[in-house]
Amino acid sequence: MSAIQSLLRVMTLRDAEAIILEAGKVPSLRRRGQVEAMAMPPIEAKLLVDFAEPLTAGRPASDWPSSIPFVDTDGATYQVTIERAAAGLRIVVRQGKKTAKPATAPPLPTAAAAPVPETKTQTQAWWTKAKAAEPPPSSPESGARLAALIAPAIAIAKHRGASDVIASTGQPVRIRAGGYLEALELTLDDAELAACVTALGSNTDHGAEIDGTRCRINVFDHLGGFGVAARLIRDQVPSLSELSLPPEIASAIDHRDGLVLVCGPTGSGKSTTLASLIDLLDQRRAAHVITLEDPIEYRFAARRCLIHQRELGTHIPTFAAGLKAALREAPDVILLGELRDRDTIAAALTAAETGHLVLATLHAPSAAGAIDRMIDAFPEGAQRQVRWQLASCLRTVITQYLLPRKDGGRAPAAEVVPVTPAVANIIRKGDLHTLPTAINTGRDAGMVPLERSLAKLIDSGAVAPQVVKKIAADHDLLSVLTKGK
Repeated sequence: MSAIQSLLRVMTLRDAEAIILEAGKVPSLRRRGQVEAMAMPPIEAKLLVDFAEPLTAGRPASDWPSSIPFVDTDGATYQVTIERAAAGLRIVVRQGKKTAKPATAPPLPTAAAAPVPETKTQTQAWWTKAKAAEPPPSSPESGARLAALIAPAIAIAKHRGASDVIASTGQPVRIRAGGYLEALELTLDDAELAACVTALGSNTDHGAEIDGTRCRINVFDHLGGFGVAARLIRDQVPSLSELSLPPEIASAIDHRDGLVLVCGPTGSGKSTTLASLIDLLDQRRAAHVITLEDPIEYRFAARRCLIHQRELGTHIPTFAAGLKAALREAPDVILLGELRDRDTIAAALTAAETGHLVLATLHAPSAAGAIDRMIDAFPEGAQRQVRWQLASCLRTVITQYLLPRKDGGRAPAAEVVPVTPAVANIIRKGDLHTLPTAINTGRDAGMVPLERSLAKLIDSGAVAPQVVKKIAADHDLLSVLTKGK
C-alpha cells in the first residue's frame, strides 16, 4: 500500500470529510467542520510531489489539472484539488461516494507505490510512521493486539492496587495509584500502539478482559502521537459500605419509578456507585434491569433480578436509541452510563415519567449544577417544560468526589439530595440558588450536605484540611462543622 493510500485509509477510519497536505506543514483532517492536525511530522515538498503523482495518473507536473477524481484500489472515490504555492504543493483530498472498481480498460487512475528515499532522512521517518499507522485487517484482531500490548502494565497496576494505566508514544507507561501518577520503567512499542489506535479508531472506548482483569480502555491520538488509558475494574461489585459512602444513598433504589442521578467529576467513581446500587437492588427485590454502558465494566452475577447488559457500539448505536428500545423491552430499572446530550436526557425523562426507575451518571459538581445542566441542554422555549418534568420525576441526586488520603489511597465525600416537595418546588420555579439552603436544613428529610462529608474527613484526620477546602462550596458551613479546624 502506498503512502497516499495509507493517509486516505486514516481519513476514512476517522470519518473525516477531507485531508489537507501542504508542503512544510503537518497533515490535517477536516472533521465536522473542524481542522485537526495529525500526529505526524511536516511533509517535505519533494515527498508531496511523490504523493501527487499517483493521484494524477502519471501525467507530467506541467499538465496537472487543478481538480480531478481519484479511485483507490478499494473502489473508494475522492475529489482531489491541487494548488501551487511558493513553498510547494497544497493537496486537498475530499471524500466521494463508494463505487465499484472498473472491470474494463481503460481504468480510472489507481494508486501506484510512491517512491521512498532509501536514506534515513526525515522523509523516511515520515513514511515509516505512515506505514505504522496502517490498520490491521480486522478490529477484533486489533483489540487482541492492544490487550497483549498493555498486558504487562495491567499486571503491574493490579499488583500495586492502581486504578489506571496511561501510555503514550515515546513516554514511559504511568499508573495512577492513590490518585497520583507514577512512571514505570516500561515503554510500549510505538509502532504497535499507532497501529492499534488507528485500527480501533481514535477517541473510542472498549471493554477487555486482560489476564483475568476487566478493563475499560480508551484509545486516542494527540499532538505527539498515540495514547491509551485503561481503567482497571474490580472483580466483584463493591458494596456501598466498602466504598465508604453514606448509607442514605441506599434509599435511591427504593423508588419504583423516576430518575436517580450520580454526579461528580471524571474519575470520581460514579460508575462504581451505580453498579453498587444495582447489586444492592438485586439483593432486595426481583426486577428486570437493562443496563446501557460505554463500555460494559462490571459484569453482574444476577441473583433475584434478570439483568441484561448492553454496550454502546456493540449492542446499541447511541444511548438515546438504546433508551428508546429499552422502553419496548419491559424493564423495571434502566441503568444509563451517562447523560451526554439533549436526546439522551429527553429519552431518560420520558422513561422516568412512564413508570421506570432510571439510574444515570452526569458530569456536574453538585445537585444544583446537575439540574442546571439538564435544563440548559434544551432551547429556551422548552426549558420551562423540562423544569416541570424534572420536578415531577427526579427522585435523588448524589454527587461524589474522591480525595487523596494522607496515608495513601482515596477517600470519598458525597452530597445526597432526595427530591422532597420543597426541592421539587425549587426546581419548578427555577430558584436553584436557594437549593443549598434547603439541603443544609433538610437533615430530617435525608439530606446530606457535601460539607458534612468533608467535615468527617477532616475530623478523622484522613484528608488534609487544605485538600478538603478546595472541594467545599460553603466554607462557612465547613468551618462550623469542623469547629474552625
